[in-house]
Amino acid sequence: MLRLVARAARPSDYDHFARLFVELGIDNPVLPRERWESALAKDTLFFEENGEVVAYAYVQPLREFGYVRHVVVAPSHRGRGIGAVVMRAVAAHLRGRGCARWCLNVKPDNTAAVRLYRSAGMEQVYTLTTFQLAWDAAARLPRPARPVAARPAEPSDDAAVEAAFGLLPGQAAEARGRGGLALLCLVDPAAPGAAPLGYASFDPFVPGAFPFRVAAPELAAPLLDAIRAHAPRAPEALLVTVEDDDALAAALRAVGATVQLVGVHFRGAIPDGG
Repeated sequence: MLRLVARAARPSDYDHFARLFVELGIDNPVLPRERWESALAKDTLFFEENGEVVAYAYVQPLREFGYVRHVVVAPSHRGRGIGAVVMRAVAAHLRGRGCARWCLNVKPDNTAAVRLYRSAGMEQVYTLTTFQLAWDAAARLPRPARPVAARPAEPSDDAAVEAAFGLLPGQAAEARGRGGLALLCLVDPAAPGAAPLGYASFDPFVPGAFPFRVAAPELAAPLLDAIRAHAPRAPEALLVTVEDDDALAAALRAVGATVQLVGVHFRGAIPDGG
């Protein structure tokens, strides 16, 4: 009989995180210990069987929504229903934090995971693509005819950013609270009270931008210009995740961006008593 014990992360769990994170298959570097402890550990659950860590889940409670960012089961323990137990524990955890709905991203060819998430009441909402974009390719992107300005995104911008680009309520604040990220807002300098034209959360460690949202494809170039000031000098490229925006994805492909990952975004109500 499957007997899993769920518990909150401890600082000593970093090695378990590093071992299991690579099983996500997303090619991102493993966060260093200090960054994991400060940014992820507080929202991470580990799962033990007979004292052995066999799975973990990293989730972000965002007001109504819980964003399930990582669900990883050790390869040696797959096929035993551990994923379903993890999701039930995550559901209970998120309900306890006041969330009524949840969402996540998954590779569409991960049929076992897709089946699990559908069984938990989630359905596909949109597709997303993570591109590797070389900086010299970014320079070839079309540019807007009107002047635009990029500046740091402030807490007072959060509601407007989330409304303009369909982000989850609380998503901008959660990114700010993690630290280590550059949050940037693209605006029309002639209309300071107008809706923002772009928003990016850039992690220099990856380096990558997610979310990366613009009101039109030609606005990607000035937003990337602003990101570059925060990018490490050595990498010649960055990752840009495009969500539910075919026009922007086409613009990046046109300048030679390559696809690193294709995913689907699922959402649904958190089951009662899960």
